[in-house]
Amino acid sequence: MTTMNKIEKALQMINEHDWWWAWAEYSGDARDKAYGHMRAFVELVSEISDKAIVSTLRKLWEVSAHKAWTDDKEEQTKYESIIVELMATIFPSEVKTAA
Repeated sequence: MTTMNKIEKALQMINEHDWWWAWAEYSGDARDKAYGHMRAFVELVSEISDKAIVSTLRKLWEVSAHKAWTDDKEEQTKYESIIVELMATIFPSEVKTAA
C-alpha cells in the first residue's frame, strides 16, 4: 500500500469512526468495535514514514471527534477551520492548485 493509499484510508477511517461511538452507549459490541477501529487507525498511521503527516492525521482525528460531538455552531466553525489547515498540511499541492 502506498503512502497516499494509507493517507486516504486513514481519512476514511476518521470519517467512519463516529458511527461506532454513536452506538457504543447502546451496545458493548459497538464499544469494542470503536476501540478496535481506533487501534486499527493507530496501526495504519504508524506505517507512514513521514512524521509530519502522522502527527497531522492524529490531530485531525482529535479535532474531527470534537467537531462531531458539539452542537455549538461557533465551535463547529472553529474545528472546521482547523480541519482545513490540517488537510492543507497533508495535501499541500492540492491546496495550491485549487487557489
